[in-house]
Amino acid sequence: MDPIHLTTILIADDDPSHLLLAEAALGGAGFVVHTANDGEEAVRQFEPTQPDCVILDVNMPKMTGIEVCRRIRERADGRLLPILMLTGRNDIVSISDAFAAGASDFAQKGMNPRLLVERVRFLLRDRAMQDNLWSSRSKLLLAQRIARVGHWELTLDGRTLDMSPMVGQILERDSQPMERYESFVAMLDPAEQIQARQAFIACATDNSGFSSEHRLRTAAGKDLYIHQEAELVQAAGSAHAHTVLVTLQDLTRLRRAEDAVRTLSYFDSATGLPNRRYLLEQLSIALKDRKPGIDLCVAAFRVHGLDRIVHAHGAELTDKLLSEAARQIGEHLAEASAGGGTTLLRHVNVATVCRTSEAGLAMLIHSHEPVENLSNLICTALARVSGQPTNLGTEYLPAVSAGLALVDGDTTGAEQLLINAQAAAEQAREPRSCEQFSPVPLARSRRRLAVESALRRAVAAGELHLAYQPRVASDTLELAGVECLLRWEHAQLGPVGPDEFVPIAEETGLIDQIGDWALDEACRQVASWRARFEDDFFVSVNVAARQLRQLNFATRIQAALNKHRLPAEALEIEITESSVVHAPPEARRMLEALRREGVRISMDDFGTGYSSFGQIRRLPLDCVKLGRSLMADLYTDVGAQGVAAAVLAMTRTLRIRSVAEGIEDAESLEMVCCLGCDEVQGSYISPPLKAREFADWLDAGGAASLAQGRVAEISAELEASQIEVGTTRRTVGEP
Repeated sequence: MDPIHLTTILIADDDPSHLLLAEAALGGAGFVVHTANDGEEAVRQFEPTQPDCVILDVNMPKMTGIEVCRRIRERADGRLLPILMLTGRNDIVSISDAFAAGASDFAQKGMNPRLLVERVRFLLRDRAMQDNLWSSRSKLLLAQRIARVGHWELTLDGRTLDMSPMVGQILERDSQPMERYESFVAMLDPAEQIQARQAFIACATDNSGFSSEHRLRTAAGKDLYIHQEAELVQAAGSAHAHTVLVTLQDLTRLRRAEDAVRTLSYFDSATGLPNRRYLLEQLSIALKDRKPGIDLCVAAFRVHGLDRIVHAHGAELTDKLLSEAARQIGEHLAEASAGGGTTLLRHVNVATVCRTSEAGLAMLIHSHEPVENLSNLICTALARVSGQPTNLGTEYLPAVSAGLALVDGDTTGAEQLLINAQAAAEQAREPRSCEQFSPVPLARSRRRLAVESALRRAVAAGELHLAYQPRVASDTLELAGVECLLRWEHAQLGPVGPDEFVPIAEETGLIDQIGDWALDEACRQVASWRARFEDDFFVSVNVAARQLRQLNFATRIQAALNKHRLPAEALEIEITESSVVHAPPEARRMLEALRREGVRISMDDFGTGYSSFGQIRRLPLDCVKLGRSLMADLYTDVGAQGVAAAVLAMTRTLRIRSVAEGIEDAESLEMVCCLGCDEVQGSYISPPLKAREFADWLDAGGAASLAQGRVAEISAELEASQIEVGTTRRTVGEP
């Protein structure tokens, strides 16, 4: 806890009796009193006692009170200290000398001690008021320095009465006094000077305060932003009844901060180009102010190959190349449209090309031209851009394509118009080409995005399920195995086929989770069926290319087999030609290792992709499945029959089983049987079934009913042929 401060008084007097009376009176009033018998002793005691008030006799030996007063005033801690001088009656000379030395007040020596106490209290109270006033003034000046605000008091005719130092600092006129308001007016732009003078006159005469903002330039060439407030006030303690009080605030830092925020908000920091927000804002304004007869459109540009530049040279060079491409596009379009019916949104005499994505640019165009002419104009500009290699540390020939989106009845706003233009640019695959927006690709993109989003939730919620389609021997129609097929039915999207959602799952990485689940569920289900029906058929599971690249894929397969106590030959994994072609050597070695363990390896859809007989010979395959398209053309295409026969002959030579997919009728079954195919699969045998439906199919005898039907048909055909032969014989034997 801080000690209580007691007011200290230092009295210096060479009269012992007077000194004693004064000490007793002040001490009785609660002051701490220190005494000195002469001037020199008073000077010595000043620093250790640190008095709040000093009482000095004018006439003292060794050093007069006037000299002591002068010594105290020379000290930093004594400049504002109350000093009471005790003088003789009518000693006008001493009073004058004491005032010159800095005395605060004067009293007659020998006055009533009680009056002396009150006089000291008055001086201390006055000192406290001065301290408060000085503190308030200091705080005001500090606040003005922080806020960059200055005050200026002027007469009604504009002469300066008082001015805070901050005004001179703000206007950078410290060395040049501002004697009149006109000095400030002269710094303004000539267009603002008349208005500023009229506002001041109105304030001085009609008591109508004013507020205004100005941009002015100092003698040093620095731009300042000043906010000015003025009002007429009643003057206190002045010869003037009223004065004009003006406050000036420096808004330069604020305006620069606002400019910086605007730059960050509306410009790309890497290239300095206007950004997507800037373009959308300009486009929104243009949509509101759109005039009849003028087509409004957005041209989006896609710079090809920037990702390769990033990998080779880094993002900094890529940003420079994009900035240079934007500059060239803007200049060539502006030049190509000069004198025509096209008006480009301009900024600093160059068409404003904005950066809207990592490798995307776009701009707003007003045009009277038909869209075909505008497209040709853009293609011409792109051709010129592509013909000028940039040299920013590395030579690069820009390859740019464009997309156009016009405002029409279906346009909902600026954002949609830009999205449409970008979608059109994505469709312009060839450099220097320009495509007009069509809603079909955009609808396809939206559908894909919706499927991707829904698929993530479906995988997490376990909404996918498996369907099972039997594979049977082509001659006996006995069950050989069952293929697992992914199925997904969404509440809003409806049934989504694997041809649509599996590629999305591969791109997003969801196929890893889906594949693990499908493998485990297939093994669980076939283990249950093998035990229930006492049949050793296998289950076939499709494997994506991404799964083949997983280093632990073989380990996952073995773990699933062990979990459900299945032998390796109970599982067949189906791979596609394309996945094997692009698979690394490690994937092929993994397939060979799995096959050595007993897992079946099947190639799916042979004949529809990178069909190569050499692939079959080099890969560790147990089975080849002929694609549906090849089966569909067997009746109409002799070449398809030849290819199918060649593939089947090769599989027999290599001792690889063959499977014909897409068998839809008895005739197709008969055809592939004649060609020598080992197994068949298709809706004629059975469509894909849910697990319960497949169990019911097995309970009903599987494809036995088809086999019985085939036997009956063959028997009927034989019987009919025998009858026809007998009739022929009788006809021949008649006389």
